[in-house]
Amino acid sequence: ITRLIEIFSPTILIGLIVIFAPEFRRVLMQLGGNLSLVDYLHIAESKKTINEAASEIIDALETLQRNKFGALIAIEKAAVERYYINPGKTINATLSKELLLCLFNPKSPLHDGAVTLKGFTIIAAGVILPMTENPKLDWQYGTRHRAAIGFTEVTESLCLVVSEETGEISMAEQGRLTSHITTEPIRKRIQEFYTQI
Repeated sequence: ITRLIEIFSPTILIGLIVIFAPEFRRVLMQLGGNLSLVDYLHIAESKKTINEAASEIIDALETLQRNKFGALIAIEKAAVERYYINPGKTINATLSKELLLCLFNPKSPLHDGAVTLKGFTIIAAGVILPMTENPKLDWQYGTRHRAAIGFTEVTESLCLVVSEETGEISMAEQGRLTSHITTEPIRKRIQEFYTQI
């Protein structure tokens, strides 16, 4: 009997799958909604990529902060070239902490402008963004902060600023600047922003 079970068990298993295929399908649909295994893998890969991009940006910001290197990073949702005062130099390179640090190094000829990101690509560096004309803005805010506010007033972008004087990191969105903020809330917002792109 044991030998017969060993011989016929694969056949019985395949037979059960064939017979109850509609039921198996129904159960899987209820568990996963309308998502297939491929969809789940795609979502998992997207989340991984977003988390990696956020980590590259945060790691760069923390290093820039420690060294008090001024920086302005603009993460864009759509084509906004018409809002650039100067489009800077085209980079078109994969986003990485190392490249961001090179571009914002004070000895780099491109360090004064903004670095623009679309998706997981560094599009350009040395970009000159329009500054806000808000007369109520605190006079202590420098050029980078005013450009971050101004750019987010006219585009759906997320701007990150590192102050050259204090090393403080700020975040601008929809024309509003958030200062005195730690990197973890910034990481969370970057991840949320990427999911909306």
